Amino acid sequence: MFSCSAKDTLPNISVKDLSGREVELGSYRGKKTILYVWSRTCAGHTKDLKKLGKLVQKYPNYTIVSYAIAMDTRDVIESYEQLGITPNFTTLVDTSVKFNDYFPITFLPSTYIFDKSGKLLASYAGLPDNL
Repeated sequence: MFSCSAKDTLPNISVKDLSGREVELGSYRGKKTILYVWSRTCAGHTKDLKKLGKLVQKYPNYTIVSYAIAMDTRDVIESYEQLGITPNFTTLVDTSVKFNDYFPITFLPSTYIFDKSGKLLASYAGLPDNL
């Protein structure tokens, strides 16, 4: 077992949901969370976003979060509409890419899995096929 620092847990950064309300990312501590980080310009996000809805059923004990970076809520809603997606998962929008200050984003899209305490368990380039 390794010790966990503040840099290893869901950070207390303020982002927005699709209705424009402020949400603290750290408020997801206490819930197992799969965080899928993407932007409109990244390759592969189309098929991955369509899979997120299936993860909601496959992992009912996890909160599934679509985490859009460098976009505003209108961009995200437009992307969903163009892809024919009606999300049954949580969507958060980080216009300033604050998440990168805590978890440097090497690949877009990327997936981060956090345990109930908010500690990072694993990260992947893209959305792994085995999820």
